Amino acid sequence: MSPAAILSAVESTPFLELLSKAREGRAEALEELFLGFYPVVQRLVHKGLARDLRVNRPWLAARFSTGDVVQEVFRSVLKDLSTFAGTTEGAFIKYLTMVVSNRLVDAIRYHEAGRRDGRRTAALNGASGPGRGSEEPEQQAAAAEELERMQRALAQLPERERLLLRARFEGTGTFKDLGEQLGYGSETSVRRAFYAAQARLAILLVGP
Repeated sequence: MSPAAILSAVESTPFLELLSKAREGRAEALEELFLGFYPVVQRLVHKGLARDLRVNRPWLAARFSTGDVVQEVFRSVLKDLSTFAGTTEGAFIKYLTMVVSNRLVDAIRYHEAGRRDGRRTAALNGASGPGRGSEEPEQQAAAAEELERMQRALAQLPERERLLLRARFEGTGTFKDLGEQLGYGSETSVRRAFYAAQARLAILLVGP
């Protein structure tokens, strides 16, 4: 089914009115948004992550099915739409895809961290395979600690700034799209917001 056909499911209620009702927590509006937007967002998220899992994380592909978890994550995102400031269905789809993808990537990183910890423990117990350098576990631990430090710093920023930074760092959103989705008004203002948020993140990373 095409995106246009999917979006026809919400035509009975004007989009902004439906969005307003959903923000009030009305169950019928949340369900209508789910029925109207979930299929296309699920397809976009799955398409982006499935290739990454096959190519970069084949060990995880068998354990992590985006088809199984996207629906749960999608519903959780619908419960808090405070950072979405767009006015069109297209902007809403891009916003939902970005946020859902971010949360799934966090889940993937959680699984990867557990796998790294397991490998590190095995190496420290003398179970590393032949030909593996003894410093590899330390390098992996350092990389994991650096990522964790970044995540802690990001968590101290407002959600809108977190979404902006992650979208730009991970290449999942243009300045133009993010300006519309997150309510920055113009491409110039969203660029300024990004550089300001980047500076605040740098201060947090070098702080005590």
